[in-house]
Amino acid sequence: MKSFLKDLQNDAFSVNLSIGIDHPFWPLFMTLHEVVIASGGWVKNENGQLLIIERNGKLDMPKGKLELDETIEDCAVREVKEESKVKGLKITGAPTKTVHCYSVKGGFAIKTTYWYPMYTEHSKKLKPQKEEGITDVYWASPKKLRKKLAKMPSYNSLNAVFKEFALG
Repeated sequence: MKSFLKDLQNDAFSVNLSIGIDHPFWPLFMTLHEVVIASGGWVKNENGQLLIIERNGKLDMPKGKLELDETIEDCAVREVKEESKVKGLKITGAPTKTVHCYSVKGGFAIKTTYWYPMYTEHSKKLKPQKEEGITDVYWASPKKLRKKLAKMPSYNSLNAVFKEFALG
């Protein structure tokens, strides 16, 4: 099983599996993964631009792991502030959930991320959180995001989200 998961991670082949808690494979699948809960923001400003970060050579949006005794909403706001220095964030709706697997410390993790739509009037300079591997943070119009997507990959779990925004 671990060999199969590593081949998937290394793009040796692609498989679309539909499994869930009722599937007989689910308990084995979960024993092979660390479970991670995270939250982040789909942040727009008053000009309708989207907050983008570049992390580890990929386009991304600010997000991070849920801390003990923290609500998922508080986590989303905290992570956006930490990773971009954006202030005055207001959650404007219900979250969208993405789930993805990744390798970590010789094993695998399954991360569920709750993406909250947010709004801010923040107009001061943005600052990437370098210690988190973030090399750039900026506001992107649909046109700018299309140009960035042509040059730089994004995470599979965000491809559809970015394309929806970029195509308007």
